[in-house]
Amino acid sequence: MKYLADRPRLADCALLFGLEALSTIPYLFGIGFYSDDWGIRALLAPYSKQGVGKSFHALVNADPALLIRPVQAADFALSFTAFGPHAAAYQVVNLVLLGIMVVLFYLVLVELQTGRKLTFVLALVFGLLPHYSTDRFWVLSQQAALCMVFAFLGIYALLRATRFEQQHSRKWEVLAILALVLSVLSYEVAIGLIIASFAAAAWRIYMAVPASSQRAYTKWAGIAIATAVLLAVGILKNRIQTRISYHHHFFTHLGALTWHAIVQAVRFNFWTYCLHMPAVLVALHRRSALTSTAVCTAAVIACIVTAYLWRSMGSCKIPCRRTCLWLIILGFILFGLGFALFFPGIEVNFSTAGIANRVAIAAALGASCTLVAMVGLACSVLKSELARARAFSLAIGLICGMNSLVVSGIGFFWSEAASQQAAILKSVLINVRSLPRNSVLLLDGFCRYTGPGVVFETDWDTSGAIQLTLGDFSLSGDVVSPNMRFLDAAVESTIYGQPAGHYAYGDSLFVYNVRRQVLSSLTSKQAADAYLRAMNPTGDSGCPVAYEGDGESVF
Repeated sequence: MKYLADRPRLADCALLFGLEALSTIPYLFGIGFYSDDWGIRALLAPYSKQGVGKSFHALVNADPALLIRPVQAADFALSFTAFGPHAAAYQVVNLVLLGIMVVLFYLVLVELQTGRKLTFVLALVFGLLPHYSTDRFWVLSQQAALCMVFAFLGIYALLRATRFEQQHSRKWEVLAILALVLSVLSYEVAIGLIIASFAAAAWRIYMAVPASSQRAYTKWAGIAIATAVLLAVGILKNRIQTRISYHHHFFTHLGALTWHAIVQAVRFNFWTYCLHMPAVLVALHRRSALTSTAVCTAAVIACIVTAYLWRSMGSCKIPCRRTCLWLIILGFILFGLGFALFFPGIEVNFSTAGIANRVAIAAALGASCTLVAMVGLACSVLKSELARARAFSLAIGLICGMNSLVVSGIGFFWSEAASQQAAILKSVLINVRSLPRNSVLLLDGFCRYTGPGVVFETDWDTSGAIQLTLGDFSLSGDVVSPNMRFLDAAVESTIYGQPAGHYAYGDSLFVYNVRRQVLSSLTSKQAADAYLRAMNPTGDSGCPVAYEGDGESVF
């Protein structure tokens, strides 16, 4: 009997995972390696035959900051040891992680007794959102999905442990603690969500369990233990980390930071991929980013979702106006929980299509709530109950199709970036030979970004790519860009406003112009000026304006 009762939920989970997988078809096998991926690959290449342990040790030696995210480091070591240069394998693993994440979000909502159909719609919309598109394409952003998977698993286990009738609450408590610790040790984007889940679990105990009963004491003790463990892990991470510093001027800028957060919340939840969606699709079409495969895939997803909801969505299952208003409030709360860690950054942009949106995955839960609420409110104006159900089904199907189409359109640029990388490295392999050991090779004559997709942008990716291509791990590389300064004694570059590379003129400094296939030696400032006058007088290779974290704006 229990199996029969669970069959509709199993069907929901299977469809959620299947639609997530289907949405990746237009770009899955065109995605490559980007940014830090190249540096990690080059770092781990000498250890590829020595096992995961050696790779992990090499990673934390090269970047001690990874000690605060050991799960992330272990994931890198395992993935790069197992898959090597095969980019498609990483994408399949990431697809599985994202599918599991959406299913676990669905199960959390079921446990919160949200209502099966509303639960399904919220999870479905969240799974196809373009708000965190980078987490679908960039290998090293996989830790964001991993963090969310462990967070949802831990939250689900925590909620199960607080059930009044639960007979195995200790096992669920142990699973909750383990999963939530792994989430925090993977990445930090779910911390706000985890904190909120403890408040929800505590409220559930307070409302469901008689305060004086032995079971209440047991459940409160479980919450207290889990809280203490996570607090200890958080304190340890804070002590170990060295990248975040706290400044006294935070409170003097509090007004500006608060206004920035409000603007971000409105743009993220209501504008970029909501009211502005038609303009986004038009812009992607003008850039020829909407391929026939992407359009067909989006149409299939829209039809499947509409048909599934049309068949099973009764009028009583449509969120009423009151529910929709609460969903909007919840959406902003969830956005705030995802945004809180980044609140002190006045330059943070969660609505970008570029690489910076990798941290927006937790905040995107709020966008799914507000989007579904807006559809519910729009459909509520219809007088017929049947018409409301049909309109809601059709609108959700259309939204899922458009979201899938936008993700595929953004993925087009990442695939194009991978193709340009291959052409650049092929040209380097053919035309750049026998560089002296410890040389520096600057690459020029191409655009660092194609749309939001990263080609090569700075020293960490260029060095790794050159080392792997030429088979010499003593070499270093960088990209000529507007951020590069040719000074009297050396060439200097910056990234995200911070110093990146410093390269003294001499017999070991070279620049290769990919467009003209010319290798030049930069032995002095005069030689550098002569090169720039002849090959790149504007310093930007004629590329559109682009920014780190955002790439080139495409809509």
